[in-house]
Amino acid sequence: MKLFERIFLYSVIAIMAFQLFLIDEKVESQVRVQEEIRAKRIVLVNDEGQRIVELWAYEEGGAISVYNKDGTYAAGMVASKTSGGRVDIYNKIGYPIATMATDEEGGIIKISNNIGNPIVGMMGTSKGHGIITVFNRDGKILGSLP
Repeated sequence: MKLFERIFLYSVIAIMAFQLFLIDEKVESQVRVQEEIRAKRIVLVNDEGQRIVELWAYEEGGAISVYNKDGTYAAGMVASKTSGGRVDIYNKIGYPIATMATDEEGGIIKISNNIGNPIVGMMGTSKGHGIITVFNRDGKILGSLP
């Protein structure tokens, strides 16, 4: 191909690209907004390709998992047909530190120490009352109210 033909061809391609992407009044036709995305699992990754957030469905409901930059599970939220919902927060070495959940009797909040042992728990009882339990560092019950 001669130099003049190449210059002409590249100029035509450049003009077409300019027309298509920059001048077209129907910019909306170039960038579509999805009304709905359907998938069983969506994984969001960082610049290095490491998973940071996972949205996924399973047989009883759905879940969201969040990971720190080291790949350690940091937090999660799960919906289940048997127990309702649950939110867990983990420390940087992977121990569950705070949990908020539901069961047949009501809500549950559990706080744990840095090695994953429960230290305080609050929950509803089968009669609709509340109970607070305090544990020692090894997870053994020290006392409860009421």
